[in-house]
Parts: sequence; C-alpha cells; structure tokens
Amino acid sequence: MKLALSAAAVAVEDGVELTVTAKSYVRDLFCMADKVDAKASVAEGMVSLLPGESVVLHIATADAAALAAPGAFAAANVLRSANDLKREW
Repeated sequence: MKLALSAAAVAVEDGVELTVTAKSYVRDLFCMADKVDAKASVAEGMVSLLPGESVVLHIATADAAALAAPGAFAAANVLRSANDLKREW
C-alpha cells in the first residue's frame, strides 16, 4: 500500500517542528502529540493536503525524551488522517 504522506521531525527551541508532505491527497491530518508526551500540544488542528503540498505542525513540548527522538511524533499511531480509515465490507 502506498503511503499518502512523508514526515520529518526536528527538535527546535520550544518543541518540535513536524513537516508533512502529501504524496497523494491527505484528508484531515492530525497529530495526536499526547501519545508521545501527555503535556504536548499542537498549534494546528486538522488539515487536508493536496499532492505535493506541505504543512509544518508546531508541537509544544519540554519533554526531554520527546526532544531527543522527535521522530516519535511522525509514528503511524501518532500522525493520523482520514486516509487511515479502511472500509471493511
């Protein structure tokens, strides 16, 4: 199955910047940052992207473990979209 997006995360002064680029249409992208750090928050809400579009999600966190491994915010169980829903008929 082709993934609809790619993501790269980097630690910054006030948390993590997660850049997400759509490879195909991405509907209702959302980062559940609290799965990585219970106190983390994301400035942006749900966004949809057309192929080739990118968005930078700003994640506020002071958690040392999250800052040491910012890629955790791009994990499949954290970075979700409506594309993840499957129709089981």
